[in-house]
Amino acid sequence: MKRRSWLWFFAAISLAILAGVIAIFTLRQAATREAPEAERPGRVVVVARQPIAVNSTIRVDNVVSEERSVTPSGAAVQIQDVVGRVTLRDIAQGEVILMQDLTSEISGTRNLPVLLGDDKIAVALPAGDILSKWGAVAPGDHVDVLFTIDVLLESPLPSEILATDQGTIQQVERDQSLDKVSVLTLQNLEVLQLIEEPAPPDQQEGAPLPSRALILKIDPQDALVLKYLIDSIGKIDLALRSPTNNTLFDVESVNINYLVLRYGIRLPEPLQ
Repeated sequence: MKRRSWLWFFAAISLAILAGVIAIFTLRQAATREAPEAERPGRVVVVARQPIAVNSTIRVDNVVSEERSVTPSGAAVQIQDVVGRVTLRDIAQGEVILMQDLTSEISGTRNLPVLLGDDKIAVALPAGDILSKWGAVAPGDHVDVLFTIDVLLESPLPSEILATDQGTIQQVERDQSLDKVSVLTLQNLEVLQLIEEPAPPDQQEGAPLPSRALILKIDPQDALVLKYLIDSIGKIDLALRSPTNNTLFDVESVNINYLVLRYGIRLPEPLQ
């Protein structure tokens, strides 16, 4: 009986050791398989420039591109991929931005009808200017609209005196020419949302980035002005202002005459 007890004891010890070896081997195999998914070789990723609180809309000045020797799975690699999206958790300064920690839609949580009120409407402006395309404009920002338009100028030529039965009148002939005029027009428009063109289901890797547009909160009459500018000119630039700045700037439109007078530009003498 005593010998049998020792045999059972050694058998139990052997089984325990064998189970431990199998467990360790299994865990090492699993870690080896998961490591490529959890960490990837060094590359340029998007990093938080400062702490970003949960439910915050990421702005272009919140993040920076940095090269890291090891990057976690899901790391954002382009700043434009994260700007305008809302954080789902607190992100520490210097932490790599993970796409799974952001809303899948750009500013998709904003409720437009509630934000408009009774006297404003929402219009879409294609994000074609540099500030918008490169991610410097985010929901909550306030912008001004700048554009340049061709205008017809008239300059007087030497006049001709004509005699009539009623007396003498002066007839002035005019020379017409085109000039460009730059204007700061619609001011202090609030950006409610950024929207992005839906990607096709079969989009290939490396395909062009989807187009974006700004949703602006605007007075109905100003909305018609904006539509005219988009349809007739096409090229519109935005100027970014502080959301707390409600000043309506009184500025003078700029053409070649303005530049000549302001900066004392001397026009070349005509050739003889």
